[in-house]
Amino acid sequence: MSDIFREVEQDLRRERASKLWEKYGIYVIGLAVAIVVGAAAIIGWQEWRKSVNEAASDRYDEVVAAAQKEKPAEAVATLKQFADENSGGYAVLARLELANALMEDGKTDEAVKAFEAVANDSDATDIIRGMATIKATLLNLDEASLDDVKARMMPLVEARSPWASNAHELMGLAAYRAGDYQFANEQFQAILESQSIPPGMRDRAHVMQAVLAPYLETAAADEDGKQDEAAATAGEEAAPAGAEASDAANGK
Repeated sequence: MSDIFREVEQDLRRERASKLWEKYGIYVIGLAVAIVVGAAAIIGWQEWRKSVNEAASDRYDEVVAAAQKEKPAEAVATLKQFADENSGGYAVLARLELANALMEDGKTDEAVKAFEAVANDSDATDIIRGMATIKATLLNLDEASLDDVKARMMPLVEARSPWASNAHELMGLAAYRAGDYQFANEQFQAILESQSIPPGMRDRAHVMQAVLAPYLETAAADEDGKQDEAAATAGEEAAPAGAEASDAANGK
């Protein structure tokens, strides 16, 4: 009878967790997108401003200002032309802006390819390539497998990239979607143990751990049940063997 009550309690916890994710999950991912997009503009600008000449800088400023006044489809054309006609740092930044414009225009697949192109661009610095990898993975998160997300994100974690916490977050979300709750929890715990993460990311990690808790408790309870069942089975098998040995000793 106690097993029935335990199963009912677990079902209720899962239902509450599911409702929590349905209510707040979109905000978790939305905040992640907003933070990465904002960081892209700030870090990209600071990184490349130091390494290119003023003429290219002024021209880039003009192109971006014009693109911001245009419709997404027009901005795509403007930024693409600048990127094709230039090389080096500002061409990379233009491709980042191009990817953002494609995203705003609803062309997600093309935006993913544009970010991936920057991620593989030898003219870009490690921090820029890492950021582009994060954004490409984020946009493709609903379709990518957990193994694919791991393959993209683990190099950032292992290299201790400034984007490592973002990588942990994306792996955690992918693992949650794939049902690997233990791995997901480990990723959000890694975020909480970091000393240099923004408050928003820390809050999202806490929310996700709250969502994961019922699943982890259920998994632990199931594992305990399996161990108890295995022990009981072993005991039942050992009892007849013991009885047979006793009978043999008594000459039966």
